[in-house]
Amino acid sequence: MRYQQTGLIRSCLATGVLIVAPCFQLLPIFLLLVVVAHALGVSSGSMLAIIPVLFFVMVFAACWLASKRTRHGPAPAPARAARTTPKPRRDNVVLMKTRAERYQDLKNALGQAWR
Repeated sequence: MRYQQTGLIRSCLATGVLIVAPCFQLLPIFLLLVVVAHALGVSSGSMLAIIPVLFFVMVFAACWLASKRTRHGPAPAPARAARTTPKPRRDNVVLMKTRAERYQDLKNALGQAWR
């Protein structure tokens, strides 16, 4: 019996930590929202509390709506038609030519315009 009670207490504490920890992480954001609201001219104490609450309600609503959307990705691209002739392979011989051979090829390609 004692083991079940300690397990219950442990799970309650873990749940409490999971609830309180995000609140402490969000306190700076709440403070910034209150400062921005006050800078914009909201002077009522209740409005200074309502503005951060409405902001987070909006964020949670956006997350909820995003989770309810369909999980299908974008439509797949249409299949491409297969090529009838394969692409010719590049020959690696060009990369292995010496400087003199490349010079001679250039000379042959230009022909009479070389001189």
